Amino acid sequence: MKSGTFPGGLSLPVSDAGASKPFESVPSSQTVIIPLKQHVGDPCAAGVKKGAEVKMGDLLGESESTAVHATVSGKVTEVIKKFPDMSGGSVPAIGIESDGKNESGGALEGSDPMSLIQKAGVVDSDVEAISLHDKLTLAKEKTVKTLIVNGVDVEPQMISRASILAENAKEVASGIDIIRKILGATTAYIGVSENASNAISAIGSACGSAEVVGLAVKHPQSLKELLVKAILDKEVPTGGSPEEIGVTVISAETAYFVAQAVNDKKPMLERFITVAGSGIGSPKNVLVRIGTPIKDVLGHCGFAPGHGGKVIIGGPLMGTAIHSADMPVTKETTGIYVQKEGEIAEFPSGVCIKCGLCVEVCPMRLMPFLISGFSESGSYAMAEDNDILSCNECGCCAYVCPVLIPMVQWIKLGKSEIRARRSSE
Repeated sequence: MKSGTFPGGLSLPVSDAGASKPFESVPSSQTVIIPLKQHVGDPCAAGVKKGAEVKMGDLLGESESTAVHATVSGKVTEVIKKFPDMSGGSVPAIGIESDGKNESGGALEGSDPMSLIQKAGVVDSDVEAISLHDKLTLAKEKTVKTLIVNGVDVEPQMISRASILAENAKEVASGIDIIRKILGATTAYIGVSENASNAISAIGSACGSAEVVGLAVKHPQSLKELLVKAILDKEVPTGGSPEEIGVTVISAETAYFVAQAVNDKKPMLERFITVAGSGIGSPKNVLVRIGTPIKDVLGHCGFAPGHGGKVIIGGPLMGTAIHSADMPVTKETTGIYVQKEGEIAEFPSGVCIKCGLCVEVCPMRLMPFLISGFSESGSYAMAEDNDILSCNECGCCAYVCPVLIPMVQWIKLGKSEIRARRSSE
């Protein structure tokens, strides 16, 4: 079996990346809020009105590239114009009161795989959720011939991707074959953490047409630029995409939902996630319906929000803390991490001591202390000149900083200011 890695990054202790945690289904909630934008790009246009009766799988909104669907049966209670999202902005959303029956609507219509992927609302589930229809369209335009399937978990405490490969290898393998046919890809690789033995065995047996690559257990190995480097030893252009060098990267769960859409004519209604952290005790893999309030997921895992601590969407290094556990699970939710109150770090007014540790671990070969310092001082043009927009916000720099400078937060601020300035121009 081929193996690989990338320069830099962090080798951190992991829980169990060997996929020993089976998925538990979280019961449906009484009320769900389903945003009409759960991907990069414009929101879907609402296709229902207040008071409408819906069943599971019924279309709520659609765009040219994706769609969103009801995940419970019941009545539409509100069509929300501005619902807060994870980025600090707002998106339109649909509120549904469940009738508890969980009745399903009709199957998706059609036979063309690309059309079914769009109608099913499949997104490529990663740090940034991208409409899979758009991603495959770009890959076809660029004549991509190499497919990489990302089976590496997003953060060290997350174990859902390894579990998907172990539990649902046949479905993932079918999705891979469908995507290869769409693209006409001649080569396919499946990147898996080298210690995820159950996942490697299962997907290797189920998908003989793709080569399994065991990757070093290192953060942030799951990011697409680093997967391309580790598996193919190719560099993705700065600010560019893998498609520009003839490669596309699709997550393992995306392949699963492709198989569900094309083979079973089912829309994407659920999300595979790991719930972990000191507030949870033992990590759990859960299958959650989109629109389920975070508090209901945490309740299923034995944690009651509001008793101190911090709830983070994502993981401890790359995630974003939320102000309210009433926010719903979406297609963009990669995991949930809960910190106990005593573990929450207080950031002092630390002064950079120029130790160079952040430079040593940066997988993008940047100078984090420099670009975060420029951002902190408001020197955004200088930060841009030093490639702040190339930062993938993996959190390695902040993790090793001996004076606890919140570099990722300063870098995020700088990037948002630069993009806002560009938009105004």
